[in-house]
Amino acid sequence: MKKLLLITSLIMSFSPSAFSWGKTGHRIVGEIAQRNLDSNTLNAIKELAGEDDLSRISTWPDEIRSDPKMGYTSPWHYVSIPNGKTYYDQKRNKEGDLIEALYRFEDILRDTKETKEHKLDALKFLVHMTGDLHQPLHVGLAEDRGGNSIRVKWFKTETNLHTVWDEELIDFEKLSFTEYTNYLNHFSKEDKKSLEKGSFIDWANESQELRPKVYDFGGSSASVSLSYEYNYKVKPVIELRLKQAGLRLAYVLKKIFSQEKLTKDEIDLRKKIKENI
Repeated sequence: MKKLLLITSLIMSFSPSAFSWGKTGHRIVGEIAQRNLDSNTLNAIKELAGEDDLSRISTWPDEIRSDPKMGYTSPWHYVSIPNGKTYYDQKRNKEGDLIEALYRFEDILRDTKETKEHKLDALKFLVHMTGDLHQPLHVGLAEDRGGNSIRVKWFKTETNLHTVWDEELIDFEKLSFTEYTNYLNHFSKEDKKSLEKGSFIDWANESQELRPKVYDFGGSSASVSLSYEYNYKVKPVIELRLKQAGLRLAYVLKKIFSQEKLTKDEIDLRKKIKENI
């Protein structure tokens, strides 16, 4: 048991965050998705999750990480990609990573031979990790552990850059997840057309491209103080990523539960990812 606890502790200490997006952020993503699903998909989800909607199950993958037996799931919440590199430029973690896990859980949900229990777990992970994928520091840099190693002061509170993005910036608005969803859940036909396409890889690339905005706080890295100005600059990025994550989650779930077949490119992509681990 002591060995298991030590291993779990080490895994958690090197993972980008003990949690991700914070409960409010994940619930916003789940709620936006819930409000953009068709009746067939909603019924399929109810068959698996009962009365628990997507906002409710969205935080479960973080909650179970408090159980020492579930420490092995920590690497699934993030992926490290160096600046100027792509996901394919390096060998991936053999324990899996955020991108590998998303495709794996999508495939479990598509598998007609899988048990209802396994599919429910896969649904919970897919909901949660689609949110993670859209937080730029979950597609982060290994050298600073996705911003966890960068100490900052958020107003008067000592914390780190990753926590600011996971929790502080969203909680600063002082809104419940349903209130924040009401503000964000507005999409034109053009919005939906542009957002309801692409892949987990594409959306990870977007997070990677947004990282410079995350680190644009001026001053010396040894003394970083973040407050109103930083919040003003990055709030549009945060809100865009929450909207994108919610609508794209709905898009993925609709494709899964309508039994839309994978294209040859999608099948080849899965093979490429497995070969790189």
